[in-house]
Amino acid sequence: MESAGFNIASFLPFILIFVLMYFLIIRPQNKKAKEHQALVQSLAKGDKVIMNGGLIGTVTKIISDTELQIELEEGAKARVVRSMVASLIKGTGTEQTKASAEKVAAKKTLPARKKTTVKKKK
Repeated sequence: MESAGFNIASFLPFILIFVLMYFLIIRPQNKKAKEHQALVQSLAKGDKVIMNGGLIGTVTKIISDTELQIELEEGAKARVVRSMVASLIKGTGTEQTKASAEKVAAKKTLPARKKTTVKKKK
């Protein structure tokens, strides 16, 4: 006769599924949310942005911690919620230009390689 006690082996598949879900779904989603939050907080006047609805505009004024004013085209301004900014168009704003220039410079300066000579045996 079998005892009706606790068996850890029966919970092992559930634990494995939870760990797998954490690394494949939860962790990347949290990382993306943190990156978006950093993007939204770093917006400055003059940055060119793409909104969630597909509108492209330039930040003309920071109204508050939650609102921006963007210019869609000359004379057409809109007040938008900061969190609705989907992405920043690269190469706009002074901070973005400096950061991208530093990345390019870092990639171009590779460490010097040592010259190796092969000696033949006589």
